[in-house]
Amino acid sequence: MSGEPDITDELRQELRHRIRPMRGRNPRERGRTTTPLELLYDLTYVVAFAAASDLLAQQLSHGDIWPALGAYVFAVWAVSWAWLNFTWFASAYGNDDLLFRIATIVQMIGVIVLTYGLPVSFERAAHGESPNNMLMVIGYIIMRVPQILLWLRAAREDPSHRKNAYSYVLIISIAQVGWLLTAIVPLPVGVTVTALVVLALFEMIAPVVATRSYGYSPWNAGHLAERFALLTLITIGEVIAGTTAAVAALTQEAGWSPEAVLIASSGLVMAAAVWWTYFLVPSRLVLERRPERAFPWRYAHLALFGSIAAIGAGLHLTTIAMEHGGVSLLGIALALAVPLAITIVLIFLTWSVLLRSFDRTHLPLLLVTLAPLAAAVVVGAVTHPGEAVDLEQPGSLTTLSVVIGLVAAGAVIEVVGHELVGYGHTLRAWRAGAALQAGSVGAGPRLADGDGASGS
Repeated sequence: MSGEPDITDELRQELRHRIRPMRGRNPRERGRTTTPLELLYDLTYVVAFAAASDLLAQQLSHGDIWPALGAYVFAVWAVSWAWLNFTWFASAYGNDDLLFRIATIVQMIGVIVLTYGLPVSFERAAHGESPNNMLMVIGYIIMRVPQILLWLRAAREDPSHRKNAYSYVLIISIAQVGWLLTAIVPLPVGVTVTALVVLALFEMIAPVVATRSYGYSPWNAGHLAERFALLTLITIGEVIAGTTAAVAALTQEAGWSPEAVLIASSGLVMAAAVWWTYFLVPSRLVLERRPERAFPWRYAHLALFGSIAAIGAGLHLTTIAMEHGGVSLLGIALALAVPLAITIVLIFLTWSVLLRSFDRTHLPLLLVTLAPLAAAVVVGAVTHPGEAVDLEQPGSLTTLSVVIGLVAAGAVIEVVGHELVGYGHTLRAWRAGAALQAGSVGAGPRLADGDGASGS
């Protein structure tokens, strides 16, 4: 014998995708990683976020600010919420068998169909109509109906979590009927938009209520932390794509210059700073020990995905301004500074939710970080107010570079500040929480048991 271990069983599990039992994964399994199927699924969201970002930039360039923002929020929520629900299920029951793979691929088709409906959504919003449309609804339903079937399967094959699974079946089914009705029933715009908000709130609140009544499904907190981090990286990719497009437009118009190098560097610095800041939040380490904190933590990400992708939209708007004009320097400054500021605040809130701590000593750092962003807006407001950016005008390229450079400086300050003081804040918050728990249960920090993750 060669002495090599027999890997027959591992090969059979890896290569034979017949029907397997869907009895739930181990919620306390350490070291669980994202599967190739999950990575393939995420690729469709690259397209969806890119489309939403581009359409937001185009509508902003036309001056349709509030309709564009409304359509963008609606689009990002629909895409992110469907992704979140699939990820939640896959973490609990993903067995990579034939049926699970087919259901996942069908959901990917739904993402693409919904993406085709985004231009109609933004156009309708620009004309004062509801951003919802039949193509988006069909795509969303294609994304969600396979989840209903998967939850029914989990209910049949995992008796210990049957009530929880049935609650998801009921919630998703009711929501899909509601979304369909908003697209086919002719109602005033205000009533339709109100119905969309109510449906979105129902989809987010109902699972929390059901979980409190019927317990948790066996999702893995560490696996969820990795999955959310990967989608965050996808949205950061929109910032890099926006930087590349802006610099390409600039160099085609005026050739390479110090300003072009500054804009390219600033865009990449923004992307790197958002990445750096996000991963200063110790999501996996904390969630593996406090999995019950995953619910509020995940909801904080819904807005975070949108704000990061909106930074990319700001860079796309810069590209439009350089190629076609029609956009003021103030508009560019706001399109870059506002989403970056929101992203920084949301990361801080995510940290606060995760550690269950609100560190007031972080507020001075937050103000220092926001100062360059505010300065960028001021520069945009006082430089040729009311006029569109014109690269032929002397000094225009320099002031544009100053605005982008100031926004990037705010991102750098956030990273430096976190590295200098954020580390200590996180340690203090964790120790304080551990001491509080020790005082209430008579024990030190421990790994949460199945009550926090599996509903057992």
